[in-house]
Formats: sequence, C-alpha cells, structure tokens
Amino acid sequence: MGPLKQLALLAIFATSVYAERRAGKSIGIFNIVKFDNDVCDTGNQMNGTCYTAEECTDRNGVASGSCAEGYGVCCVITLTCGATTRENCTYLSQEMTNTPDTDSDSSQSCTYNICPVTDSVRRIRLEMEQFDIEGPFSPDLTGNAAASFGTGNSIGQCLGDSFLAASGVGSSPVICGTNTGQHMVLDTDGSMCVTAIFNFRSGGNEQRSYRIHVLQFGEFNDMGGPMGCLQYYTGEMGTVNSFNWNGIATSVHLANHNYNVCVRRRVDACRICWSPIQTPTTIGSFANTVRGTFGIGNAGAADDEANAGRDAECVAAFDAGQGTSGDFVEILGGNDAGANMGADLVNDAITAAEAGNDLFCGRFLSAKAANLQEDRSVCSRAIPFRLGVNFDGYEAVGTAAAVVGGAANSDAKEMAKSNEASAATVDANDVANTPLGFQGFSLGFAQLGC
Repeated sequence: MGPLKQLALLAIFATSVYAERRAGKSIGIFNIVKFDNDVCDTGNQMNGTCYTAEECTDRNGVASGSCAEGYGVCCVITLTCGATTRENCTYLSQEMTNTPDTDSDSSQSCTYNICPVTDSVRRIRLEMEQFDIEGPFSPDLTGNAAASFGTGNSIGQCLGDSFLAASGVGSSPVICGTNTGQHMVLDTDGSMCVTAIFNFRSGGNEQRSYRIHVLQFGEFNDMGGPMGCLQYYTGEMGTVNSFNWNGIATSVHLANHNYNVCVRRRVDACRICWSPIQTPTTIGSFANTVRGTFGIGNAGAADDEANAGRDAECVAAFDAGQGTSGDFVEILGGNDAGANMGADLVNDAITAAEAGNDLFCGRFLSAKAANLQEDRSVCSRAIPFRLGVNFDGYEAVGTAAAVVGGAANSDAKEMAKSNEASAATVDANDVANTPLGFQGFSLGFAQLGC
C-alpha cells in the first residue's frame, strides 16, 4: 500500500471518530475503567465511598480527594433532615448551633432514614464521632444530696432533647447528653430501614452538634456483631461506658435502658474480666479521696453504708429506709478475680462457691463478700462474652433530708444507704467521695486465655 493510500485511510478514520464524538457516541476512558465502590479515606478524619465524579454528584456527595489510582473521587455523603438513603458509609451531621436543622420550619425533629444497600445487610452501625445535645435531668452532683429529694422519677430522663434509632426489628434506648465516642448497632432483615430521630426542645440557648458515621454490614461480616447486641467491641481489651458518661463526679446515667454489650471472643480466650477503669484510691491519710467509675444504685449493709451489691440486693424493693432503684449490670457467673480464678474456673468442674453472681450494683463493683467497699475485677467464662445493662426509670433519692441510722456513723454514711445522691466514704475523716448511685459506669475489659 502506497503512502498516499495510507494517508487517505487515516484521514477517513479520523473523520469517522470525530463524527461519532459529535453524535454523542464518545467512548472515553471513564466509560471503560471499572473499580469497586470501596470505603476510602478523605484525609480529614472522615471516610467516603469511591465513586466516579459523576456518580458522586448524582448522590449529592462531596468529592474529598481521589481514589482508585486517580480514576475515582472519595465521595462523602452527608444526609439532610428528612432524607432517605440506600448508600453505605454515610454521615448524619449538625454543626454546633442552638438552632439545629429540622425536618421543616414547624418541626422540632430531624429524621434520617438509612435503608439497607443490599438485601444481605443485617446490621447498621451508628458511630458517634461527635454527639452533644441537651443532657438529662440531673440533681445536685456534689455528693451532699442537696436538692435531690423527690426527684427520683426525673433523674436520668431526657426531658428536653433526645435521640432514638429504630427499625422494624428493634430499637435503641432513648439517649441524650454527651455521647461522643459511643456507638449503637441496629438489626435489620435486609429490607427494613433504620430511622434515626433527633427531637429538640424549643427555645433556650442549648448548643447542639453531632457527626454520626453510618456503616452497614452483611450477614456474614462478623464486624457487625451478633443480632441483638446494641454495642459490639472486637478488641482483646477495651473500655465500655454507660451512655452520657462524662467522667467521675459529673455523670448521670440515662433512664430506661436495657441492652446488651457484646465482645468478640478471641479464639484462645476462655474468660473475660471487667473492672472500673479507676478505683477509689488512698492519698496520704485520706482513703477514697478519688472516686471510682462504678456507681449504680445503693446496697446497704449492717453497718449502714452504701456498698457493692449482688443479685437480690440489686432488685430488692424499697424497705425500711434502704432503697434501690433496680439498676444493675449483668455479668453471668461473675466471679472474683482473686483466689477462685484458678484452673477450676475455666474447666467444667466449678464448685458451688465458684459459681459466682449474675447481677452487680452499688457504689463498688465486687463479687467477693469480704470486699464490698472495694472495686475488684469480676470475671466470667460465660460464652458469648456479654455485659447486660439494666437501668429502670427511678432513682432512690428519698423524699426528705432525714438521716436514719445509728450514731456510730456519719450523716453522709447513713444518708448514702438510702439516697443515691449522697456520697459516703469508709474513711474515718468522712470525706464524701464514693461514687454517686446514679453515676453510671466506665468499665475496662480484658480477655484471658484458657
């Protein structure tokens, strides 16, 4: 073929390609390259999903960096109030303000609907990277029980702002206050959506802000956790806090909570131990000058002091000036981490003395009768590894300031027996520094080998 014929053929080919492009039949590179819609890192503490720029725009997302070797963009999808999505890896977000976004001008609610991206999804996780709304009703937190009498039905109740997540399979407890770093996982059958609802009190100057990262997990993805577990932890060690935990002396646990915290068992672990992350300590001549991180109800004893409680003591009726709110955590077969934590506890032959307790409450966490005024590790070999949380709608704070009991104990000790807002101590100097009975908990866990 001569040079002139080759040039003619090239000209014809170029003309036909140009004509196809003019007719809208372009086959550009982005119509050919395919990549997975994986989670990607935006570099600014948020994750996105890898899409083409056009796909990101179609989903009302924001392109934040590139992915797929530059062929895609890291697309961050943030829902607005009233929106419905079938995307994975989305955000619910509100910048700090005292006039939060709502579904409409006349509404005090902001509703989000998160629907399964495929029919194989079984768990939808809400990661609360930031969460600050109006807190629950709180009485005096000094430990002196001032202004607490008669408020037992209000303490821990979300009377203003609130948040709830629900699907047709189940729902979360109502929460409010500060919950940054917390999470909850909702069940779905692959078709039912999770509805997340904020309700805001009208008026006032309360500042609210939140950023919730929503992730979906299929039925064979064990990172989603078992069905029925509101919270799920996968580490060998970790820390679990009650909702609205703000640290010692400033926390009030929320009312009407009943849920399970589950821990993925390490393949060679036979036991899990739970312990307050901070326990009362001795500084100089003063014992218990630093409060511990376990305070759930009262557990009075013969010496008329608030102690650690177990089983029946955690659900006893209010009687003879010694009250309980019926709040407790559940650690099945919980045993003391001392002498009974030998080989027998990981074998089938557990003696009656080693059987342990199931329910724990009071101002200290202890499974040992000789140590009811001391925080100790409580261990369980029950599988699956689980912590049950049970808070009712009432706190035992009494109806009057009268102190009941013998003269041998201080007013603070006597009051603490029947009033959760009174912080007693076992110290001879009567420094009022035991945890309050409605404080809640911050518990560390560790899995132990067989």
